[in-house]
Amino acid sequence: MRRNQIFTVGLCCALIGLFLVASCKKEENFADPTITLSQTMATASPGNEVTTTVTITADPEAKSLVVTKLWDGSAQGSQNVSPLTSNVISFTYTVTDEDADHITTLNFLLTDSRNNTAEVELVIDVELTPIQLLRKYNWKLSEEVRKKTNTNDISDVYTDDVYQFNDDNTYDKSIGAKVDDFSDIWFNYCDYNLNESSMRLLMSRTGAFGETVIDTLNITVLDNEKLYADVIYRGLDIFDPTYDPAESFEKRLVAVAKTAAFDPYQAGPDDDNTGPAGMCIEVDLSGN
Repeated sequence: MRRNQIFTVGLCCALIGLFLVASCKKEENFADPTITLSQTMATASPGNEVTTTVTITADPEAKSLVVTKLWDGSAQGSQNVSPLTSNVISFTYTVTDEDADHITTLNFLLTDSRNNTAEVELVIDVELTPIQLLRKYNWKLSEEVRKKTNTNDISDVYTDDVYQFNDDNTYDKSIGAKVDDFSDIWFNYCDYNLNESSMRLLMSRTGAFGETVIDTLNITVLDNEKLYADVIYRGLDIFDPTYDPAESFEKRLVAVAKTAAFDPYQAGPDDDNTGPAGMCIEVDLSGN
């Protein structure tokens, strides 16, 4: 009788062992999850959409797909993609202005029902359009290079001038502590228009008698650090006979951060909203 009991217990143990081995083998047959993207590099400007096709496999099924935006490797927020009813998912992201200041990456993390994971990243190269670059920074005048002599002929009074281009196609100029004897106390700075094909920048001014002047800058370089533009100055020979009636210059400005401390016109708040002329006359700048 005892032998039968021992045999029965042994048989049960053997059956349980076989069941466990079979279960382990079955578990081992599950494949690790996989995730791929139709593109892992994309180039876009702020406001543009970036779309990628996400293909996943998960055995026996997918539990979650989380997309995390990173700036310079630091997480900025996550989105849980659901429901996961297909192995092929189209994901769209709209690029922001702030993305241009960082290395922007989208991390796709797949987790299956066994909590195994797979991940892949999409790197977005954010390119600013010329108008976006112009508006992103303030621009400090640094040099005015006379083409005839290849020398920097900027007058000291203009070395602290800073320009700010606004989203509504108006612009302001901070004259700084150095004020000239005419232009700085006579003109309001009004509107601008940038032709992104020809890179011609037109800037209008209105004088104290209601006269309008349009400055023409043919931009040759515009990036995150500098703005170079060809300009023609007329009438310099009236004040200095060593100049020709029309002189070609390269105007050079450096990019500086936009801050709340920007002060339009002369120092102090009194003229910020009025300017010397007290008005801006509207002119058509579209034909450039």
